[in-house]
Amino acid sequence: MLKLDKRDKIILYELDKNARQPLTKICRKAGLSRESVLYRIKKYFEKGLIRNYLSVIDMSKLGYTHYKVYLKLHNITEAQEKILVRELCKNHYISWVASCDGEFSLIYGIKAKSVVELNHLMKEINSKIWKYVMKQEISTIVDAHHFYRDYLIGKKGTTERKIIWGGEIEEIKLDNINITILDEIAKNSRVNSVEIAEKISISPDTVINRIKRLEKQGVIEHYMIWPDVNNIIGIFYKLLIRLHNLTPQREKELIAYCLSNPNIVYLVNSIGSWQFEIDIEIENVENFRELIRDFMKNFSGIVSDYSALNIHEEYKFVFFEKEIMKD
Repeated sequence: MLKLDKRDKIILYELDKNARQPLTKICRKAGLSRESVLYRIKKYFEKGLIRNYLSVIDMSKLGYTHYKVYLKLHNITEAQEKILVRELCKNHYISWVASCDGEFSLIYGIKAKSVVELNHLMKEINSKIWKYVMKQEISTIVDAHHFYRDYLIGKKGTTERKIIWGGEIEEIKLDNINITILDEIAKNSRVNSVEIAEKISISPDTVINRIKRLEKQGVIEHYMIWPDVNNIIGIFYKLLIRLHNLTPQREKELIAYCLSNPNIVYLVNSIGSWQFEIDIEIENVENFRELIRDFMKNFSGIVSDYSALNIHEEYKFVFFEKEIMKD
């Protein structure tokens, strides 16, 4: 894990809070010159601390539902697993791919417009990997809460990002220009309007206005970083929680608990073998165990079981790829 000073953490926090904010704002908050901030950011990428600038695009606004697929692999060599991962990453319907330890070996996020389309996509994927799969679980993402990485700046609680994705399906129509803009901004949320304008032969002002429109429609929800969590803090866990007797009041309390803990960065409401999925970024195993003990003390009345997955590598994270629009 890289050693980060206070200013590094401020820069990372600000980029994660809004990756498209002007560099001058980040410089002011970090108390550094433009050259110093640019130098540090360059180092973050060189050392793999930041993998990319990520745009959170609400695919439900374009008619898609997100699903998570959890795989327990067996009879597979390291070389074969690398090939499997590479093939999953090439699939434009797959948004996220990660390997883990625990009940499962590999997770991927996939989007589809219907269960019929999901069935078609899964059949195609499984036809290539079935001999390596011991167990497979699929969950449907209803909605998701993203929390700022307030632990970077020493805040005792956390703040919910103003992101709402999932929920009721809509189908906002996109023309080819908006599809290209979304594709470019999904690849790199800090890409500037001039670069995008040059690719599609329109003015930068037109690009800016279209991005603002997509933001207003809720298609583009947020701009953040895709970090190497293990490098930033220590360990990345995903907690799969099976619940019973969940009342609206207890659900509010569970969300409030997540908001009160700076190491919880993501909470998903899902349909499947578990009802909630929580992402935890934490310093070490001891602190994780302490968090779990406290969580169970507060929610033992509604938690029937849970599984802890140690996410040790992420291979892909991108919400939108223009190729799916061709289909």
